[in-house]
Amino acid sequence: MKQRKGKRSFIKRRMCSLFLVLVLLIAFGVQPAFAATSYISNISITLNVDPVPGESLPGLSVGYIGDDCDVMISNNSKYDIKSAKWSVSKEEVRLGGKYTMKITLEAINDYRFNSSYSSSKVTVKGGTFVSAQKQSSTKLVVTVKTKEAKGTLESPEEAYWVNYSYGRDKFGYAKWEDVDNAAYDVYLYRGSKVIKKVTDLHSTTYNFYPYMTSKGTYSFTVRSIPVNSEVGKFASRSEWTNSDEIYIDEDEVSDGTGKDSGSSKPGNKPGNKPGNPGNQDKPETTQVGWILYGDKWYFRYPDGTYITSTWARIGGVWYLFDDAGVMQTGWKLCDGNYYFMDASGAMRTGWLYNNDAWYYLLEDGRMATGWIQTGELIYYLYSNGAMATGWQSVDGNIYYFYPDGHRATNEVIDGFYVDANGIWIRP
Repeated sequence: MKQRKGKRSFIKRRMCSLFLVLVLLIAFGVQPAFAATSYISNISITLNVDPVPGESLPGLSVGYIGDDCDVMISNNSKYDIKSAKWSVSKEEVRLGGKYTMKITLEAINDYRFNSSYSSSKVTVKGGTFVSAQKQSSTKLVVTVKTKEAKGTLESPEEAYWVNYSYGRDKFGYAKWEDVDNAAYDVYLYRGSKVIKKVTDLHSTTYNFYPYMTSKGTYSFTVRSIPVNSEVGKFASRSEWTNSDEIYIDEDEVSDGTGKDSGSSKPGNKPGNKPGNPGNQDKPETTQVGWILYGDKWYFRYPDGTYITSTWARIGGVWYLFDDAGVMQTGWKLCDGNYYFMDASGAMRTGWLYNNDAWYYLLEDGRMATGWIQTGELIYYLYSNGAMATGWQSVDGNIYYFYPDGHRATNEVIDGFYVDANGIWIRP
C-alpha cells in the first residue's frame, strides 16, 4: 500500500509541475504547441477596379477598406492581404470584358486556412469569385473576376450611300461599318425632316428608296445600340454618325413600293424551312445587275438570264437565290445545313446573335453544332445551333459554361471542381 501511495504522489507532483509550466508560458506570451488551431471560415474581398475600354489594365494596389486601393480587405486579426496581380496581361481592355486576377492572402495570429472554400464562403464585392487554392496552411490564393468593363459603344466609323447600281434604289441603299455587340437605330432625313425611323436593326444595311417619294436632298444618320439586354448592362448607345447627302430629282422618286420591306430582326429560327416561292414573275427590264422588284431582290446577267436555285459570289460576298431568282435572307436550309443571310442578303460567318441566342457560323457559312474551339476557348452548341451556358450535361459528363459560352476548366464553380477537361468530378 505504501508503494501505491508513493506512485500516486509522484504523478500528482508531475501534473502540478506541468500545470505550473503552462501558466508560466502563457504569462510570458508563449503559445503552447498543443493549443487548439483556429480556422478561417469566411473571407471578404472588395474590388475597386474599373477597367476602361480601350486602355491597358491598370496596376493593382492592395490594402484595407478605407484606403485608396484597388483590392482591399477589412482590417482584421485573422488574415492579411499580400498581393494582387492580373492572371493574363492585356494590352487593351475591351468593352464588356471581364478580367481575372489572383489575390494572395496570409493567415496571421495562429489562424489557418481551410482546405477548400466555396463561393458561399468567399464574398467578392465589385466582382465575382472563381476559385481558391490553398498553398499552405497560412497562404491562400483567391482567383476572382472583375465586373464587365463598362463604356459606350463605338459609333459606326462610316455611313454612306451605296453608289453602284442596285436598280432604281441605287439612290437609297444605305450602308455603315459594323460595330461589335451592336444593333442600330437609323433615321432617314429629307432636308431637316425625319422621313423614316428604323430601330433595333440587326444589319449594317437598309433600303430607304421606298420612302424617297418626293424630290429633295436626303441623308441618314445611324448610331450603335446594345444588341441585347445582356450587353445593355455594360454598354450604352453611341453618338450618331451622319452620312453624306444625295439629291433625288422628280423623275427619280419612288412610288412607295416596298415600304416596310426591311426587317429589324430578319430570318426564321433554325428548324423552319424556307417557303416555296412558286412561279413568281421576274421583273421585265433590260437593266442588269441587282434589281429590286416589289420588295424582293434579283440579279440579272447581260444575256437576260437571272441567277436561280444556287449560291453566287457577287462583289466578294456570297448570296443565295431560290428557284424564282429571289435573293434569300434569314435562316435557310440548304443541302442539309443551315445558313444565315443578313438583311442585305450577305451570308454570315462567325458569331451571330439571333432570336435571343448565340450561334456560330463556320467559314463556309454552315451553322456549327457540338464542340467548337475559337482561339484558346472551347464552346458547346446544341443540335439547333444555340450556344450552351451554365451547368450542362454533354455526352454523359457535366460541364460549366460561362455566360459568354466558353467552357470552364480547372476551376471551382459554385463550390464544385471541374478538371482540366472541364468535367465536374463527383466527390
